Amino acid sequence: MVRKVLLLLFCAVNFTLLAQNKLSGLVFDEYLEPFPGATITSSEGTSVISNIDGEFTINVKKFPVTLNVTSVGFQSEIVEVTSMSDDLNVILKEAFVLDQVVISASRTPERVMESPVTIERIDGKYIKRTASPNFYESLSNLKGINILGNSFSIKIITSNRGFGNTLNNRFVQLVDGVDQAVPIFDYSLGNIIGLNELDVKNVEILPGAASALYGANAFNGILLMTSKNPFDDHGVSTYFKSGVTTQEDRGAYAFYDVGARMAYKFSEHFAAKANIVYTKGEEWHARDYRNTSGQGGRIISGTSHADDVGYDGVNIYGDEIGFNLRDIIRSLENRGQLLPNGQPIPAGSWLNVDNVNVSRVGYREENLLDLDTKTLNFSTDLHFRPWGKNSAEIILGSKLSLSDNLIHASNRYSQRQGFMEQYKLEVKGKNYFVRGYYTENDAGNTMDGRLAGIFIANEWKDHATYFGEYGVAYLASIFTGATNDQAHAFARQVSESGRLEPGTPEYIASLNRAKNTPISEGGAKLIDQTGYYHADANWNLSDYFDFANIQVGGSFRSYALDSQGQVYTDDDGVLRHRLYGVYAQVQKKFKDDRLKLTATARFDKARNFEGKFSPRATLSYAVGERRDHNFRIGFQTAFRNPTSQDQYLGLQLGDRVFLGTVEENLTREVTVTPYRSNPAILATLTGENAFNNSFTAESVDAFLADVRLGNTPDVSLLEKAELETIRPETVQSFELGYRGAVDLAGKLFEFDLVGYYNFHEDFLTTKEVFAPFYGDVNNPSTPDSTPGTEAGTAVVRNDMLRYVLRTNTNSKIDTYGFAAGFSTKILGGFDFGGSYTFSDFKVDADNIDFRPSFNTPKHQVKLQLGHERLFKNFGFGVNARWQDEFLYQSRFIEALVEDRLVLDAQLSLGFPKLKSQIKVGGTNLTGENYTTVPGAGIIGSQYYISWTINN
Repeated sequence: MVRKVLLLLFCAVNFTLLAQNKLSGLVFDEYLEPFPGATITSSEGTSVISNIDGEFTINVKKFPVTLNVTSVGFQSEIVEVTSMSDDLNVILKEAFVLDQVVISASRTPERVMESPVTIERIDGKYIKRTASPNFYESLSNLKGINILGNSFSIKIITSNRGFGNTLNNRFVQLVDGVDQAVPIFDYSLGNIIGLNELDVKNVEILPGAASALYGANAFNGILLMTSKNPFDDHGVSTYFKSGVTTQEDRGAYAFYDVGARMAYKFSEHFAAKANIVYTKGEEWHARDYRNTSGQGGRIISGTSHADDVGYDGVNIYGDEIGFNLRDIIRSLENRGQLLPNGQPIPAGSWLNVDNVNVSRVGYREENLLDLDTKTLNFSTDLHFRPWGKNSAEIILGSKLSLSDNLIHASNRYSQRQGFMEQYKLEVKGKNYFVRGYYTENDAGNTMDGRLAGIFIANEWKDHATYFGEYGVAYLASIFTGATNDQAHAFARQVSESGRLEPGTPEYIASLNRAKNTPISEGGAKLIDQTGYYHADANWNLSDYFDFANIQVGGSFRSYALDSQGQVYTDDDGVLRHRLYGVYAQVQKKFKDDRLKLTATARFDKARNFEGKFSPRATLSYAVGERRDHNFRIGFQTAFRNPTSQDQYLGLQLGDRVFLGTVEENLTREVTVTPYRSNPAILATLTGENAFNNSFTAESVDAFLADVRLGNTPDVSLLEKAELETIRPETVQSFELGYRGAVDLAGKLFEFDLVGYYNFHEDFLTTKEVFAPFYGDVNNPSTPDSTPGTEAGTAVVRNDMLRYVLRTNTNSKIDTYGFAAGFSTKILGGFDFGGSYTFSDFKVDADNIDFRPSFNTPKHQVKLQLGHERLFKNFGFGVNARWQDEFLYQSRFIEALVEDRLVLDAQLSLGFPKLKSQIKVGGTNLTGENYTTVPGAGIIGSQYYISWTINN
């Protein structure tokens, strides 16, 4: 019996083996060189990958069989095989950009040519050619895309639609559908927890409004990065990159960038991959010592206290603390302060002194912040196909990031041992996906540079003592016959006695105390462990409806804010808020599929705000025998929910309190601060005081300027601040576009043109107000209960607190622009392309009560020239970017960004037998240092050599 069973098993196995036909073939590129890494898929569902010599072998059960040969960036080839004797030599040709397939525009596969909205795209082939030091920075070469240099390792993507900054809350970044926003900031810190460039399959960018499909905050664009699937792309790949960065006055520093990708297909049911990236270098040093009108203010004349006794340098911290000299002397008079000769200050002396602001002497950024940078990223993904290929796929993923970086926001932050983690579970099939993920960041040892400077200054001599000494010394000098300049010099000498100098043990000890003292206790240490849960799903109903492509989907997110009272008003425990959204899309084709209509509707609801409806409608029409000309028109809406900080912020930075303005936060925020007129008395203010009993900053400035001239206080100059709690901002966008391929003089040119006009409402901004410690702003000359308790008197005595409130403006803002791009091949195979963009805005208001912060150059030109194979295995690429001067406004500083021309280039040499490529390149080859963000690091040149091995 056993023999019979074994015989039957042997026959069955032998029959199966005999039924398998091994087909072998070769894949070549258009230069007839072997093509490694191509995917060959049979109509029976099996797939293999060509080896380093372009060879492949695939099992088939019967003939005829269809083979589909594909590779990212190349046109797919369909081969019909009728017998074993057929020659299998396949040539893959480079795909035109407009023929490449994208998914993000409509959440359904379609050619770039047919996309109903503006879209930019790159893939692995583009990455190999780029002259940029990494794929993420190469995105700056795309039409309508800008990159802001937050720091050496952190780059912020913005679009030419405007209002971009290093706090880029209007732009969303996804990796495999997962939001990369850091929970505390609600925006992505570049590629800090994104993709290893070896794992990039493609990157798609929608530069315009995209809320209809992607929800809140996809306001000015969305970036979608897709990684390689280990079922399709397996093996081991590594890269080693090193070089130097050079910067004027700083010299040269080495940097290192090493990465590896390991992927293995264990069976048709299970595959896995792991990625690791380590980078190390030196930050671009910020050395802007120009004078400012204060935090977030304008550039004014002067570069030191020798030029202006109220000097407040851009990258000097601690000098933000300052007072008007007349206010200082008046306060000393009122307290009965004695002069060095033992005599009281004569009454009215304050009217005879210099009417200027006097500030403390701060410390340079390089003496406060750690300027080395390093990042370690690690990710793993487990992929399961329980029922084999073309069935449901289950993905378990995790990403971990440990980093030391500078972060440029409202202040400059030095992050040490910052940790970010992300975990994902996803189930996806042919027409659906369901995913959930959790993201959390731990600030580690993060320090605010501005607060560190203020802490050190106040520790070696408290502010009250410092300015008291300054005022007394100034008066004493004036009374002895000194000139005004001499009096200021003597007062500075007296008040600066005992200063801690950088590098001394006492200074280092004070700096360490600043680093380890929480912000809420007067130090500079930022504490945060904020996280969020997110879930979203999409279902394409094309299998159930023939008349149109219909999709439905939704999303949910829950925040857990945990800063222990350092950033948010969460002193009493974790704060939570939630939002959800649902959407539906219908896409219908007419007239032989040339006319395509897409209509989308979405509804979103957040805990603290009314629901938002976001419709989108687009119409496109393909012209020409090969449908090589596509015209489109579209209407889209988008909205941006206020961030967690916009809602629940409660943070004192220097002499300002930053406050989120949802209703419940106004009662949660409490600030206790001493009276300026009598430090022995403490004032207690809540957010409600700032919101309901405050004066506008502009009216307080005008009132005090009049008082300092010796005039009787005119309270009619004071204006009550009229404020509204924060709400979402919205935009309506109209767009016209054309994409096409045109034969000009025997050369095929691809063109992409777009024009847009956007209407913004309820634009999110900030307003500054002063809340008096006592009195009623509605009746500023009426005392509370005793004389001297009028709100106007509080302002005169500086018994008030300055608030920076998150709110909306009622002004109407329009943005408009156009962009044109082209690409072609010239001179027998050289890739040549370029683009031009124009961007501008206008505000419909007589008196603008906010800073627009458009932060976008009006004109930009970009050019690319390269050749993948100038001769055997040798290629090169050159990129040039020019932009004109523009005004950059932020909470850190307002200044001009100068026009610039940036030139990058690379040479590459491939070694097919070694499966590797060596690239030598440089960025900013003109050597002209520049800034993309005022107050951030000054960017010099970067030179590198890299070795990439793909196995």
